[in-house]
Amino acid sequence: MNILHSRTEPVQHLAMPIIVDKGAFATIREAAFAEQEIDWWDESNPQALHCTQCFAAVELRSHLCLLTGVDEQDERYFPLRDTGELEDMEPLQCDGILVGTPASSRLAQQLWDHHELARRYEWDSLSAEGFCAVTVNNQGGKLLLLAGRDRVGTLYAVYAFLETLGFRWFGLGEQGMVVPASVNFTLPDTDICEAPRFRTRGCYSEHIDDSSADLTNWMARNRVNFVFLDRIHNPHALKKRGIRLCAGGHNILSRFLNPHAPYPYPPDRGLGHAVAAIDGRPTYFEAHPEWFGLVNGERSANVGAGDREGYGDNYCTTNADATNELCSNVVEDLISGDWKQVDYLNFWMLDNGQWCSCEQCEATGNYAYKMILVTHRLRQFIRQAIMDGRLKRDVKILFPVYHETLPAPDRPLPEDYDYASCYPTYFPIERCYVHHLDDAACTETNADLMSTYRPWTTDPNRHYRGELYIGEYYNVGAFATIPVPFMTIMKQDIPFYYQTGIRHFHYMHMSDQKWGTLTLTNYQLYRMLWNPELNVETLLDDYFTQYYGEVSGKMRHFYESLETAMRNAKFLKHYQYLGDRRLSLAALLNQDAEILFPLKHMQYEQQSDDPNAGISLVQTMDLLDYCRKLIDDALLHVKKDEVMERLLEDEMRFTYLEDMTHYLYYMVRTNRFKWSGRHKLAKRSFTHARHYAQKLEHNTEATKPTGRFKLYDNALKASWCEDAYRNYMQLFGDGTED
Repeated sequence: MNILHSRTEPVQHLAMPIIVDKGAFATIREAAFAEQEIDWWDESNPQALHCTQCFAAVELRSHLCLLTGVDEQDERYFPLRDTGELEDMEPLQCDGILVGTPASSRLAQQLWDHHELARRYEWDSLSAEGFCAVTVNNQGGKLLLLAGRDRVGTLYAVYAFLETLGFRWFGLGEQGMVVPASVNFTLPDTDICEAPRFRTRGCYSEHIDDSSADLTNWMARNRVNFVFLDRIHNPHALKKRGIRLCAGGHNILSRFLNPHAPYPYPPDRGLGHAVAAIDGRPTYFEAHPEWFGLVNGERSANVGAGDREGYGDNYCTTNADATNELCSNVVEDLISGDWKQVDYLNFWMLDNGQWCSCEQCEATGNYAYKMILVTHRLRQFIRQAIMDGRLKRDVKILFPVYHETLPAPDRPLPEDYDYASCYPTYFPIERCYVHHLDDAACTETNADLMSTYRPWTTDPNRHYRGELYIGEYYNVGAFATIPVPFMTIMKQDIPFYYQTGIRHFHYMHMSDQKWGTLTLTNYQLYRMLWNPELNVETLLDDYFTQYYGEVSGKMRHFYESLETAMRNAKFLKHYQYLGDRRLSLAALLNQDAEILFPLKHMQYEQQSDDPNAGISLVQTMDLLDYCRKLIDDALLHVKKDEVMERLLEDEMRFTYLEDMTHYLYYMVRTNRFKWSGRHKLAKRSFTHARHYAQKLEHNTEATKPTGRFKLYDNALKASWCEDAYRNYMQLFGDGTED
């Protein structure tokens, strides 16, 4: 037992107070956990400030108790004290820690004004969420000031200080946290002043909700400030931690301008021709077919339904009445509907939808420009609702630069376009990960993306002049949480994005449990979004040393080998573009195509000297075999229980990847033998494929949770290659020899 647990009186340096302003709350702890009582969508609300900074103080105390080994329930250690007790700056007679922005209390402001801080010039220029952590001399001892420019910055100041003591939150929960060795804590000299470089550092996932408290805490501790999830049950807990909420997506039209929904207005609103269809009322389409897209010469009522929701034909975006109806319905939902608590709206058309080809639409610019005009109109509706007092918050709009809207607008934007409230999100889903995004050697794929990226960001003659979001795909849905490291790619891409003006970033799709080697992707990303100029090698050294201890060298070699093995993950497991062709190994297998490797990026056996070329499938399999030896060796030599648990999680996720790639490998061989007329060898190869398919079909651990998508009910479905398997089952049966 740590000797500090048995003390009858607190040691002086462990009795240093943590001072914070509780505002009108009865106690600091009550303030820290009062989030459900607070209107977080009113940032002028002083309760929001006091709740977050009191929560920061409680977080600080909890970690200091963990560091020193004292009982957190014993209030004598690191006692929480309200600034109201010390308003006259009475000497503390000991060291102390003051948590809170100077604007939060008279005492905090007095201390900032009283001390000549070397960092004052930086403090005055800090942006939102910036902070200072500074030790100053005080009568009777030292005083550590943990202060943010706002309530969120104060929370970040606490976490940054704890990091200087050796705390790390690499992964989820206790298993993912590194706690420094227990010490007799004394207040260190501290001098930190920081602000985020990317203003939006987002977590985006359509596959999970916010039910994981471990994930919520992890996001706050790693300074994530934006979240899109399939469902959000406790928005107050996220808002307390400075995390802004986003909703919307490809379901906008099916929700707010669905051609099959009942028309909500009286028949005298320009109808007369309508057919009574639903409870005596016409549908939107029956009332106004001209509102919907002209596709192949006919007005279309296809916005998708069921599994196809979000796919189909877009409405006629140049029809002013249709656009007004859409915008009005969206704003009403932002006021009092399901999205009454969102801060950002993903205002998207249908996924790869067909656009209206009417004469007016054809004459109104390219798809990006059409999207901008509709977004501009929605912004006008939001602004009017705010002016009328109907909408109490300023919701920002995000619209997609994705597939057909990748080419930048082909004409000037409206003069009153609100660049501060309407942002495009550039989605480079077509890209490869063999090369970093701006690598000129990638002429097959990334060069085409660069030809659309620069006209949005750096072209001096561009029409769009505002900031962009980036929506990356480090765990695109088809990856289904296979362990694909991105240490090298992020090291190159994140600074590139920043240098080309990007200040907002999220990626699809974060999971909420058993990250395995995905832990490093998540940790490194948000460290780099805070500061894209950080020394990545130092970060990696720290990660492997702290997280894996005595097997750090073996595991670093494992990660590096795994990253090389999976550089062609986009073609192997998702899709990659070549011109206007979407190429995917799984899709080609499902089609029983004769040519499975049309890209120079990935061939079956030989890697060519072409600059586009990455690792071949056979080389991938060989390197994964080598990775298996590395992780098995690490498991053999690990001694600490907490490191062993991390390795077992890594090994679980790696086994899933092994089974997946072996399955695809033997499916490829089955295809090749079949097309070359070697039926017996094809049948033999399918025996091996079937073995791995059965393992994948029984694996439901690695792909969960995915409550929204049946595609990930098991790992075989997540292969995207189940159709080929069923077809070969009919052709070869169970694969046994004749």
